[in-house]
Amino acid sequence: MRENEAQTGERLRGGRPTEARGGRSGSSGSSAAPASQPKGVPHGFRDFASYREFASRFRDRMRELYPDLDMGFQGSSVTGRSADTGAPFDEGRVSDYDIAISGDSVNQAARDAGVPFRGDQVSTGPLTERDLARLGLDDIVDDASVEAGRDVHVMIFRTMEDAAGRKPTIKVWF
Repeated sequence: MRENEAQTGERLRGGRPTEARGGRSGSSGSSAAPASQPKGVPHGFRDFASYREFASRFRDRMRELYPDLDMGFQGSSVTGRSADTGAPFDEGRVSDYDIAISGDSVNQAARDAGVPFRGDQVSTGPLTERDLARLGLDDIVDDASVEAGRDVHVMIFRTMEDAAGRKPTIKVWF
């Protein structure tokens, strides 16, 4: 691994988001992550082993189609709170998983399939069922949702660094 990749990997999997990175301010009286949540593990997983098992299986299935694919968790599974309401993860509802994926092969396939990218051409919005089907990811994402017991939404980014630059991200690094 090159030095800059190692540094970026450490930044992406390192800790919880800060206020500057889109997380809640610690001074507001609410913490972005409960003390019981293991560091570097998205909310919704009881421990690192369950996170690794789910994420590895999900990523590896997508890599059968897109061998250079990288993946990271975003949204409330990282911050511990809904961006819309501020409600804690899974409180009063079953929260979803927002997954960022990147890689040259999936980016090119998306462009070739006519998947719309946002104005800056760095990312898509959450992929629709039609987009997922065009990319051959529909069954994989459906299976991940069933396994997780919650909706799984996927967005494509040019790079995982672009994803982390936009939203707090826990990269699947293992």
